[in-house]
Amino acid sequence: MKKMQSNQNYKKIVQLLLDSRYLKPSNFYESLDKSVSKVVGHKLFTLMVIDKSRKYVERVYSSNKIIYPLLGTKPIPKNAWTKRVLIEKKEFLGTNFTQIKKLFFDYETIKSIGCGSIINLPVINNNKVLGTLNILHKENYYNKKHLKNVRDFSQLLTPYFISHQIKMEKKSIK
Repeated sequence: MKKMQSNQNYKKIVQLLLDSRYLKPSNFYESLDKSVSKVVGHKLFTLMVIDKSRKYVERVYSSNKIIYPLLGTKPIPKNAWTKRVLIEKKEFLGTNFTQIKKLFFDYETIKSIGCGSIINLPVINNNKVLGTLNILHKENYYNKKHLKNVRDFSQLLTPYFISHQIKMEKKSIK
């Protein structure tokens, strides 16, 4: 059964990769959102790209644009999450609201939409973190199995995140 699930995930990944040849970033992000939702489920799906200065992140996709609008920026915190995800380049699994409250300044907003567990996956290229794929669900929903099932989807974002970083850099020059 585990092998079958893994094979289905990789079929979805390959299909997304093939589709990416013809999709604008926003359409690809939406397809990725739907695929990840089918694999592990989520109440919120966001994508954040790191500015090359490494001082802030910019939201390039959100499944809830009212509460988490596109192109919203957040400063990069100096905490255990940053160390784990952005410096050590490892995924983060927060299973309960207490963990979220310790690490995320927007924890009240997260709670208000019924979320209490989180998976953050770094998007890595050339040994540098370009950004993160973030999924949230109700408290105690996510576990290590969910993390394993969704882990490989994040790398599909590499070309899109590189392209967005270039746009961010051009904006900062102006």
